[in-house]
Amino acid sequence: MYKLIIHKKALKFLKKRNDNEKVQIDAKLKLLKSNPYPTNEQLDIKKLQNSNFYRLRINDYRFIYEIIDDELIILLLQAGNRGDIY
Repeated sequence: MYKLIIHKKALKFLKKRNDNEKVQIDAKLKLLKSNPYPTNEQLDIKKLQNSNFYRLRINDYRFIYEIIDDELIILLLQAGNRGDIY
């Protein structure tokens, strides 16, 4: 199981969500901690081109993260609406 570290910007975004969205996002992030790679069929994950970052899609939101395998850490760097992330 990976440890999830959430960057300050992403945390600020998550705090603004309503309770229903927080529950959905929390459930997906728990699944992400078990398998953060695109092989996870329960999540919509894609590797971003020409980088070491991945994109997780939850409803209309996008989450950009990086995986540090040596330490089993997922760094959640950005979160936001699709237009704000790309």
